[in-house]
Amino acid sequence: MLKSLHEDDRSAMRESLSRFLIAEADEATLRRGIDFSQGYDPKLWRQICEMGLTGIAVAEVFGGAGGGAKDVEMVCSQLGRALNPMPFLDSCVIGTGLLTACSRNTHLKHIIENVVSGASIVAIGGNAPFVPLQDSRHNLTIHADHTISGTVSLVLNAATADFILIGITVDDQIKVFIVPTQANVVCTAQQANDPLLRPCAVRFENAAAIELNALTETDLEQARLRGVAALAAWQAGAARALFEVTIEYLKTRYQFGRPIGSFQALKHMAADLFLEVESATSAALAAAEAIDEEKLEVARTVALAGFVCTDVFREVAAQAIQLHGGIAYTQEHIAHLYWRRSRAMLPMLGSADKHREDYLKALEIAA
Repeated sequence: MLKSLHEDDRSAMRESLSRFLIAEADEATLRRGIDFSQGYDPKLWRQICEMGLTGIAVAEVFGGAGGGAKDVEMVCSQLGRALNPMPFLDSCVIGTGLLTACSRNTHLKHIIENVVSGASIVAIGGNAPFVPLQDSRHNLTIHADHTISGTVSLVLNAATADFILIGITVDDQIKVFIVPTQANVVCTAQQANDPLLRPCAVRFENAAAIELNALTETDLEQARLRGVAALAAWQAGAARALFEVTIEYLKTRYQFGRPIGSFQALKHMAADLFLEVESATSAALAAAEAIDEEKLEVARTVALAGFVCTDVFREVAAQAIQLHGGIAYTQEHIAHLYWRRSRAMLPMLGSADKHREDYLKALEIAA
C-alpha cells in the first residue's frame, strides 16, 4: 500500500503548486491552450513533471514520491482550480496504478519510469469501469498473437500519448492491454463540447499489445476507486475556484449604488453555494483518506464523493452563470469555460446516478 506524504510536506507542496499555477496557469494561459493540439501549453506540463508531481502516487522504486490518495487529492484539487486539462488523472493516477500492479514485467517498469519522469503519457480507452470516458460501442478485437484491431472512441489525450491503455470486457472478464502508439495506431480528433478537451477515436491495425494479465479484480477496483476519488478532488477544486470568482464579482458589481452581493436573494444563493463547495471538499478528502487507510467503507465513501462532487461542480457552474448575468454566457468569460467543463465531466468514471447506486449498494452490504 502506498503511504501518504507527511502532512507538512504535503502542505508545502500544495502551497508551492498553488503559487506556481497562479503565476503560470492563469486565464490567459488556459485560453492559449485552445490553440495547442494538446489543449494545454506543453511547457506547463513539462514544468509539472519537473516538480515531481507526475510520480506523486508512484512508489519510490520507480522514481516516484511514494505518496497516496491524499497526495493525489492535493494535486488534483489545485489542477481543478486552474481548470487545466493536463493528463494527470489518466496517465499518473489510473495508468500508473494499473501498470505498477504488473511491474514485474521489465518493459512495463520502464514505461512507469518514463511516465514518472514526464517522458511518456498514457491515454486510456475502452469500456472498463476505470476508463474515464467509456465507449460501449467499440469494435476492438484481440487476436491470438496479442495484436489489437478495431476502433475505440472518446480516448482523451490520445493524439499526444505515447501509449494507449485499453480496458475492455471479454466474456464477462475485464482484459487490459497497453499499446505503443508508434506503429499501426491512428488517432482522429473528435468534437468536444469543451474547447480544451481533446477526445479521439483511435484505430488499431494489428497493433502490438502487452496484456496486463497479472491484474486481479482488486487491482482493477483500486484503479477505479482512485480514479473516482481523484476526479472528485479535481471537481471540488474547480467548484471552489469558480465560487471565489463569483463572490468577487458580487462584491464589485454595483447596481442602484450598491454591490449586488448585498441583495438578500443573492446572499442566500451565495450561502447555499458555499455549503455545497465545503461539502464537496470534505467528501473528496474523506474519499482519499478512506483509500489510504483501507477503511471497510471505502467503496461507500468514494461513491459518495463521486456523486457529491459531480453535482456540486455542475450546480456551482450553473449558478455562477446566473449570478454573473448575461456576460457569463459568452465564451470570453471564465465562468463559461467552467460550465462547459462541468458538463463534459458528467459521464466521466460513471455518472452521478451510477455513483448513487454504488453508494446505496454499499450501504445495503454494510447493513
